[in-house]
Amino acid sequence: MTAFKAVYSDFKLVKTRGVIQVILEVPIEQSDAAYEVLGGMPQPSKERWFAVAALAPGAADAKPNPEVQPRPDRAKRDWRDLPASQQAALRCNDATFRAFLNETQCEGWAANDGLAAECIRSICRVASRAELDTNHKARVIWHQLDSQYQAWVAKERVGA
Repeated sequence: MTAFKAVYSDFKLVKTRGVIQVILEVPIEQSDAAYEVLGGMPQPSKERWFAVAALAPGAADAKPNPEVQPRPDRAKRDWRDLPASQQAALRCNDATFRAFLNETQCEGWAANDGLAAECIRSICRVASRAELDTNHKARVIWHQLDSQYQAWVAKERVGA
């Protein structure tokens, strides 16, 4: 698939860079397809440009073409197959992971995903989580941290 349907909902001015961010909303059931078309998590070191086109009036109400709909039986990617930067980003959005960071690594730092990302960058000694994909030492540290998290979760479940 090379396209997805979305609704233009807002824009945000980024004065420091002289650009706007265009906000498009995608129905949750189509999010995997949109994510795939966009190439996964954004990587600041690798810009990707996209064309945006308006649908003809009434096209949004048309029945979806089954050939371009994601297959419901499509297997999710295995955690180990995800790039380290994507793993870290997903973990930062996880409240349980933030609790782990707060308790074991960065007390008071992990209240939200942005602070959790800062904690990970500090632990892995990188300026950006994207470096986890290219810096071998940082990637090893990340995998050790993630293994510690998984052990912590298992221990919490046994203790519960």
